[in-house]
Amino acid sequence: MTTQTVDGAQLVNGALAAFQSRERDDAAYLLAKAVQVDPPLGARWASVSRLAATLGEITLALAAARKHVAATPTPEARLAYAQLLIQSGRTQDALREGAALARERPNDPTALHFLATCQVQLGDHDAAIANLRRIIALPTVHLGAENAWHVLADIKKFTPDDPDIAQMEAMLERIGTSEATRQSRVVMLYALGKALDDAGQTDRAFACFDEAAKLQKLDSTFNADHADAFVDAVVNGWDQAFMDSLPKSTVDSDRPIFVLGLPRSGTTLVEQILVSHSQVVDGAEANLFRPAAMAIKGYTPDEVRASFDRPDAATLPNRVARAYLHLVDERFGKTGRVVDKTLNQTRYLGLIHQVLPKAKLIWLRRDPAGIAWSCYRTRFAKGVDWTRSLTDIAAYFKGEDRLHAHWSAVLGDSLLTVPYEALVDDPETWMRRIIEHAGLEWEDGVRDFHKTERAVTTASFAQVRKPMYASSKAAWKRYETQLKPFFDAYGRQTG
Repeated sequence: MTTQTVDGAQLVNGALAAFQSRERDDAAYLLAKAVQVDPPLGARWASVSRLAATLGEITLALAAARKHVAATPTPEARLAYAQLLIQSGRTQDALREGAALARERPNDPTALHFLATCQVQLGDHDAAIANLRRIIALPTVHLGAENAWHVLADIKKFTPDDPDIAQMEAMLERIGTSEATRQSRVVMLYALGKALDDAGQTDRAFACFDEAAKLQKLDSTFNADHADAFVDAVVNGWDQAFMDSLPKSTVDSDRPIFVLGLPRSGTTLVEQILVSHSQVVDGAEANLFRPAAMAIKGYTPDEVRASFDRPDAATLPNRVARAYLHLVDERFGKTGRVVDKTLNQTRYLGLIHQVLPKAKLIWLRRDPAGIAWSCYRTRFAKGVDWTRSLTDIAAYFKGEDRLHAHWSAVLGDSLLTVPYEALVDDPETWMRRIIEHAGLEWEDGVRDFHKTERAVTTASFAQVRKPMYASSKAAWKRYETQLKPFFDAYGRQTG
C-alpha cells in the first residue's frame, strides 16, 4: 500500500471520526484534504461523497462522486452522481446527465424515470410524460412501472372515462398484497387515488389513500407522546430569559429568509413569490441548518444548554452561523438573498434566531382541515411519519399550533404570520407584506410569480406555475365524512 493510499484512507477515517463526534468543521476539513490528495479509493469514493453531502458540503460531495464515476463508471455510479446534482439544485446539469444515460440505455426504466423527474422539476411536462409512458410501455416492466404512474398522476388531470385509470387498476391488481411488493403497492395506491380524486370518485379515492397510509404506518417511527413532550419542553423552557442566558451571535447576515409551516400549507407558494424578486436568487428545502448546528445535540432547552456547556461555548453561535452561511453559499452561490423552507424548522426556531438574529422568518398558517387532507393524500418520501394516520396528523398539528403561539410571543416582529386563505383571497396585500417583511423593495414583477422559471422539487411543483387560485381551499370538504377521525382528535372543525 502506497503512502498516498494510507494518507487518503486516514483522512477519510479521520473525517468519519470527526463526524461521529459532531465536529462538522473538522470533518469537512479532512474530507477536503482527502479530495485534494486524491488517493485511489475506487468505489469508496461513493461513501466519501455521501458523507460530504450529509455535512452539506456540496462541492466536496460532487467532486467525490465524480471520482467514483471515474474509478467505476457504472450506470449506478453515474446515476448516483446525477441524483446528487438534482438534490443540490444543479437541475440543468442533472438533466444533461439524465439525458445522456437515457440515450445510452433507452430501455432502462431507472434512467428514463430520472430524466422525467428532471423534466418535471423544470416544468417540461410534455417531455416528462413521453418518457414516463416509455417506461409504462416497456415489455420488461411488468411490476416496475408504479413510480412512473405516480409521477404521471401528479402531472395530469384525469377524467372519469380516462383509459389510464383502468391501466392503473390493472397494475395495482398485478402488484398484489404480499409483503415483498408492499412498497410498490403504496406508490401505486397514491397514483390511483389521485386519478380517482380527479375523476370525482371520492369514496374509491379515499380508500386508496387510506390503504396506502396504513401500509406506510407499519414503518412509522412517529410517537405522539414523545412529540408532545418535546413541544412541552420548548414552550415551557425556551423563553426570553433562556435566550438571554445563552451566548449571543454577532453574525448580522440577513441573507436567508426562513419560510416556515406545515407541508402543503403554502410554503412553496411563498417561496415562489419571494424568488420572483430580483434580489432573491433561489430557494429550497435546503436542510442546511441541521448539519451546520451538528455540535448542538438536541433542540430542547436542556439539550441546548448541555451543548453550550463546553470550553468554546462563547464562540459556538458564531461558528454555527458561519457554517450555515458557508453551506448556503455552497448550495445557492455567494450572492443574493435565498429562501430556506426546510420542513420541521419550527421545532428549533429559537435556535435559528439565536444563531442568525437578523434573519427574517415567515410562517404560513392554513385551515387545518385543508392541510390534513392534503398531507394524508400525499406520498412523502421521508421525514413526515406523522402523515400516515389521521389521528397522528391531529396530534402533530396541535403541537404545531402551540409552537406557533409560543414563537410568535417570543420572537415578536422577526416573525410574520401569513394566513394562506388571506393570501389567496387578497394576494396584492399579502405579497406586499411578505416582500416588505423580507426587507425588500416592492417589484411589480412579483405579481407574475407563476412565470418565474426555476426548478421546483416539492409536491407543489404544478401549483406554483399557475396564477393564484382559490379552488384548493375547500377541496377537503368532499372528504369531510372520511376525515372525522382527524376532527375528533384535533378538537375542532374549521372552514
